[in-house]
Amino acid sequence: MTMALRRPHRKSRHGCVECKRRRVKCDEARPTCTNCAHRHSECEYGSSTSLLWANDGSESGQTGEPVSGHRSPSSPTTGAVAAESLGILTQLGSENATTSAGSALNLNDLELMIQWCNTTYQALSRNERTDPIWRTIVPEEALSHPFLMHGILALSSLHLARTGPEPTRRGSYLNRAVAHQNQALALFREMLGDVNESNAKAMFAFAGIVVIYTFAFPHTPGAQDPWDCVDDLYQVLVLTRGVQQVIRAPRNFTSFLMDSSFGPILQVEETQGPMPQDTIAMLNQLREANKFCGARDPNHELQVYEESIANLEEMLSWCYGGMRANTIAGRWAIRLNPRFMELLRERDPLALVMLAHYGVLLKYLKHRWCFDEWCVRVSKAVWAILDHQWRPLIQWAMNEILGVNFLEQVGT
Repeated sequence: MTMALRRPHRKSRHGCVECKRRRVKCDEARPTCTNCAHRHSECEYGSSTSLLWANDGSESGQTGEPVSGHRSPSSPTTGAVAAESLGILTQLGSENATTSAGSALNLNDLELMIQWCNTTYQALSRNERTDPIWRTIVPEEALSHPFLMHGILALSSLHLARTGPEPTRRGSYLNRAVAHQNQALALFREMLGDVNESNAKAMFAFAGIVVIYTFAFPHTPGAQDPWDCVDDLYQVLVLTRGVQQVIRAPRNFTSFLMDSSFGPILQVEETQGPMPQDTIAMLNQLREANKFCGARDPNHELQVYEESIANLEEMLSWCYGGMRANTIAGRWAIRLNPRFMELLRERDPLALVMLAHYGVLLKYLKHRWCFDEWCVRVSKAVWAILDHQWRPLIQWAMNEILGVNFLEQVGT
C-alpha cells in the first residue's frame, strides 16, 4: 500500500463538492447552492489544486510509504485542534474534494496526528510559548520532510501504546510506532551529510522527538541484571548527545534557528532556585570523593568528574527553580565531557555514582509519561551494582528518589 499526497479525481467540471458527493444535480448558485441551503450544509466548489493524503489500497492499519514533500502554496493554518490536525494531513486549503473510487483516507495516521495535536506534542513543549511550535509549526514543517512526519506519527503511536485507554490495542500501536520510527530513521540518516537552512528546523525537531521516543520506549519489565538498565540509559545518553551534535555541526545553525519561528524553543528560561542544605552537603561529598580518588590514583579523571558535578549542580538548581521540562535531562547529557561517557562505558564506579544522581533529575520529570519510572530503575540498578565502599555516595540520591525507607525497596 502506498500512501501519498495526490490530486483527487474530478467527476465533472461543474457543481459543488457536496452535490457531487450525493450525486444530485447542482444549480451552482453562489455562494450557496439550493441543495446545500436546504440541507444546511457547507457549500464549496472544487479546485484542481486540492490535495488529499490517501492510501492506494484497500487494507487499513498498515504503515505506508513516506509522504510527498510537495505542498499546496496557498494552504492556510486552521484553528481548532481537530480541524488543525486534519488540515495538516490533508492540506485541503480552503476547499474539500472527493476521492476516486476504491481510495480511502489513512484513518490510522489521521488518528496519530490528532493525538499529536491534542496531547503528544506536550512531551516536547516547555511552556505556553513553545506549545504552538510543537503543536502546529512542527507538523507543518513535516509536510515537506517525510522523516519528521514519520517521527511525529511514531511518537504519537508510542504514546497511545503506553497510555491508551484500550489495552487490547497497545500491541498494534507499538508495532505502528516501530514501523514509523524505522522509516523516519532511514530517511533521517540519508540527510545527515547535508544539514542546511532548508531542513534545519525539521532536523532540530526530529532530534528532540528521537530522544523522547528512546526514553519512552518500553523496556523488558523485571529485568534481573542491573547492568541492563545501566546499558539502556547509556545508549539513551549516547543518542541524546549524538543527535545534538549532528544539528549543531553546521556553521551558524543555532543563530539561524534562534531567528526563526523555532526561536522560543532555544530560549531557555534558566531560573535557579535556592539549594537545600542537604543538597549542598551531597555536592561537597562528591567533590571530596573526587579529590580523594585523584590523590590515590594519578590516572583518575579529576577534571572530568568536577565538570560533571558542576553540571549536576546547575541542573539541580534549575529543578529547585521550578523547571520541569525535558531540557533538564537533555542538557545534563549534552554537557557531559566525552571522556565521562567513556568512563561510564568502562563501568568506573564514580561514573555510576553520577548516573545515580542523574536519576534525581529524571525524578523531576516522572510526571511525564515518557520518563515514567526511569529514575527508580536507574537508582535501584546502580545501588545493586556498587559495593559498600561506594554506596554512601548515592544515599542522598536514593532518599530523593525512593524515600528515606529505600532500603526496604532495594532489599539489601
